[in-house]
Amino acid sequence: MKFSPWRILLVSAFVAGSSFCFADAPGASEDPSLRIWTNKSTGSTVEARPIALNMKTVKLVTTAKKPITMPLEKLSEEDRAWLEEHKEVIGKPVAEWSSVPSGPVAEEMKGKTYMLENGKLEKKDGKLNPGHFILYFSASWCGPCCRNAPHSVEAYNKAVKDNPDVEVIMCNLDQNLEAAQKWAAANNMPWPILLRQDLTELAKKVAPRGIPTMILVDKDGKPIQSSQDMEQLVKAAGSSRSSR
Repeated sequence: MKFSPWRILLVSAFVAGSSFCFADAPGASEDPSLRIWTNKSTGSTVEARPIALNMKTVKLVTTAKKPITMPLEKLSEEDRAWLEEHKEVIGKPVAEWSSVPSGPVAEEMKGKTYMLENGKLEKKDGKLNPGHFILYFSASWCGPCCRNAPHSVEAYNKAVKDNPDVEVIMCNLDQNLEAAQKWAAANNMPWPILLRQDLTELAKKVAPRGIPTMILVDKDGKPIQSSQDMEQLVKAAGSSRSSR
């Protein structure tokens, strides 16, 4: 099999330890298959999406549309685990990746949240692929929560709605669906809502003593920071991602 000079250069540099930084293609930030790959031997990295996978290699394409064929044995354990988790959708259209949870947090939440549609809460998932989640503990019977909600709606629409790396899950502590729905409709809440009776094990584990409280966790459920300011946590998520 013959390889183009570009492919030979890219593979050689990646294997040798060079890191590439290409300008994002339009819409790249919205592609859940785009990630950073690491050569476990050299520590070098490259940002690319996988387009084909077999028993020995994975074919990657960078955001500059340059191909790389990488032996699986040279990838980090995290990369190989990610490939195993997503092997069913590799090579398929980006739209089909939206239903693949990014980790344990999304896996627990999938199929359990509601979203506001035409004034009613309907079963629907939010973003399942982000690297971070903000668990927003709140309730309509809590005065400070009611004062915080409009500011949080504004912050979500500004900093989270179109951010592929962060999703907010409201852990609503009202007694029932009707109360949660009335409050969501009154504030036009744009995020996924997890009802009190459906709280996941992770949500219960990190639940705060007082509300309103927002807890930033990574996709594996590791707590990073807590606050009542959603935009502050979005910034913290960005800092967490860049420090990896």
